[in-house]
Amino acid sequence: MGIHINWSYPEDWRAKALLRRAALAALEAEGIVDLDLSIAVIDAAEMSRLHKRYLKKHGPTDVLTFDLGSDLAAGRIDGEIVVCADIARQRAAQRSSKLSDAKSELALYVVHGLLHLAGYDDRKPADFRRMHAREDEILTRIGLGCVFAALTEIGNRGMARYQTRRLPRRR
Repeated sequence: MGIHINWSYPEDWRAKALLRRAALAALEAEGIVDLDLSIAVIDAAEMSRLHKRYLKKHGPTDVLTFDLGSDLAAGRIDGEIVVCADIARQRAAQRSSKLSDAKSELALYVVHGLLHLAGYDDRKPADFRRMHAREDEILTRIGLGCVFAALTEIGNRGMARYQTRRLPRRR
């Protein structure tokens, strides 16, 4: 039980504590009291393989979420969130070249994945706005500010960018 972070990205950003803090803030905000959560930080090549395997799409994406048997009525999440550090660095570079912005972007992906596990969807415009507003609210609570809105203002985000879905159990 708990949160397990597997950092398999070749460069250590020393971001595990931040990702754990972001996950805990999202869990608390959504009233989740019991969890078994795995967070994997990977590179673009590995994310491309997973993206192709599970969503039949080419190229990397920012985050994939796997529900492994959550029971939201009981306040329990059992899932895996896979985030791409290369994509985080690339998107953060639109704001600055600071590693702290790339870490904030990774934290956004973790919160995004957790909100999917908590039942949020972002396929319809109203749901998209609701979900991403909630992400920024949670990230602001932990001192990161509005990470998603910051890039929205730059004009580099939109519904088409997100290709995440609640995926079936990983095999």
